Amino acid sequence: MPTAHVAFLKQAKPWLVWDDRIFVHGGFDPRQPIEAQHVSALVFDRELMIYAYRLNAISPEKQISMYKEIYLGHTPTTSLGVSIPLKLCNVWAMDTGAGWQGKLTIMDVSTKEYWQSDPTPQLYGMPGRTR
Repeated sequence: MPTAHVAFLKQAKPWLVWDDRIFVHGGFDPRQPIEAQHVSALVFDRELMIYAYRLNAISPEKQISMYKEIYLGHTPTTSLGVSIPLKLCNVWAMDTGAGWQGKLTIMDVSTKEYWQSDPTPQLYGMPGRTR
């Protein structure tokens, strides 16, 4: 990997706040400032998505945290039986299972239009097999 790329990644934060939106791989505790979060929660947390899923069932317009929108990965929507991004209150669950057998998804967060790859086994073969 080029040295400039390594330096960039070493200096990067494990979250991005942009235009009153936050992007984080795992999750975070919405009761604490993002700067106070432990990096393991930012990478591995599933509690925020679980909370958003449960709250969405009773109050889908509820806003979780101070951010207008929260974008999460790490917890595949396929575990909830769908292969598209899910809006749960103001949380967008973006992981559509590409690391397993789902699809890789990207979204224009301004319009909510999204694009998906073919299922990863069609692109790379089945896990444990070589092409």
